Amino acid sequence: MLLRILTVSFILLLLSYGQVAQGANALQSIHQRGVLVIGSDATYPPFELKTGDRFEGFDIDLGNEIGKELGVPVRWENINWDGIFAALKANKFELILSDVVITDKRKQELAFSRPYFLSGQTIVRRKGDTRINSSKDLPGKLITVQQETTGQYAVEKMGLPPEHIRKFETMQDALLEVRNGRGDAAVGDLPALREMIRKGYPELEIVGGIFVHENYGVVMRRGEPELLAAVNAAIARIMADGRYARIYQRWIREPLPPTYLAGLDKVQSQGTQHEVTGTGSAFSIRWDLLRSTWPLLLRGALMTLWITFLGLLLGVPLGLIVALSRLSTLRPLSLLATVYIEVVRGTPLLMQIFVIYFVLPSLGISLPQVVAAVAALTLNSAAYIAEIFRGGIESIDSGQMEAARALGMDYRGAMRWVILPQTLRRVLPPLTNEAVALLKDSSLISIIGLSELMRVGREQASNSGSPVTIVLAVAVLYLVMTLPLTHLVRRLETRWQPISQLRPTRQSRLRTLPIAQQSVERSGGEVL
Repeated sequence: MLLRILTVSFILLLLSYGQVAQGANALQSIHQRGVLVIGSDATYPPFELKTGDRFEGFDIDLGNEIGKELGVPVRWENINWDGIFAALKANKFELILSDVVITDKRKQELAFSRPYFLSGQTIVRRKGDTRINSSKDLPGKLITVQQETTGQYAVEKMGLPPEHIRKFETMQDALLEVRNGRGDAAVGDLPALREMIRKGYPELEIVGGIFVHENYGVVMRRGEPELLAAVNAAIARIMADGRYARIYQRWIREPLPPTYLAGLDKVQSQGTQHEVTGTGSAFSIRWDLLRSTWPLLLRGALMTLWITFLGLLLGVPLGLIVALSRLSTLRPLSLLATVYIEVVRGTPLLMQIFVIYFVLPSLGISLPQVVAAVAALTLNSAAYIAEIFRGGIESIDSGQMEAARALGMDYRGAMRWVILPQTLRRVLPPLTNEAVALLKDSSLISIIGLSELMRVGREQASNSGSPVTIVLAVAVLYLVMTLPLTHLVRRLETRWQPISQLRPTRQSRLRTLPIAQQSVERSGGEVL
């Protein structure tokens, strides 16, 4: 275990000094390749969404026009918001067009074009809930947001305590939480919220107008001044010749206000200025960022361990009960256990978490976040553990049960004192694999807003603009959590299975041999 940790530390040390060679002229590379690749999280109408295989929305139309101005076609890459900045730094695409708000913190790691859209944060409540009419009414309420967006930053700046802010991977989930009555209000971008409510949340309404103003910009890597200048020039031409007004009216569903373009011109200095070629590496480790985020990552690791422990504590006995039920001679009980196993193993854990937390409230069953997470992990792990136990029980020779019954034991006693102890030794390795898998699968509970390790890591990676540092730190923490478990199980295997222990010494082997054979051994093979 120590050797593995030292190896990982050595790799991290090498990466901290690594540099990625970047082309001196990214714009020239785009022209040589003949295509402009743009990344976007296509889950945020009316700016970007995916209909079938087609991308559409305000940002999509704007990006296609930018490609025309640069003289190359555009290829779109759909990527989750949590990993979009990391993918840009890894050269998966050249630009990000995904209604990214320009902030000073993001500008430390990324380059922004001049703003192309004036937006702001607004509030959504359930219709008829007169307790919330403006941002002044938010303190003391339970607010839902999309994680690592300026909506989250806005409510945090207001001083709302962390326990009053629930963060979700998508804005749609944040709205669903309000609709189900487990959140008082949601905060997000006005145009996007207006479109989402129009399409699928008629029970909700926008109140209070914009209380935080902000601007969107096209994102690119730092150190690419030629590309930055070309994108800014393209946006200026699109605004000047009427194309921008047509895109605005199509997707915002209202005419472009007369003073809107003048407002964009006034804030164009918010984009990145005075870019210098060759600014750092995407793979360099920021030790200052690691020191500041380490306490948050440790708290996330503790949440991961706690949820996993509860899932195993309840999942192991439930899995054993399901396994015994499947082996039962009672046909209805065996059929019920079989259906449970096949349904759980045949559906994704992510879907099971979603159903337990978001769908059950419509049936009158509303579970708190931690309870829903533990329930999902327990039910999921129990199905796999049941099959592990069933295979272990069936691997025991049938003569063991027959011998126990011949000694006067009933079925229950024979199973408890003879079969299951032998089964436990055999299933220990696969049970360990299930425990490790469950520890890593616990990252999926972030969909319901719990701040486990992976969720905290994604938040910090997105917020800092330096994802490699955070991702590697998260990987080390997962390794530190799993290695002791595998080491403990290895020790138990050695202790419970004497045949796998160290080979006996020559003296101990001699003591077990017959006297005549010992004489031959001591004489070097000569018959005495």
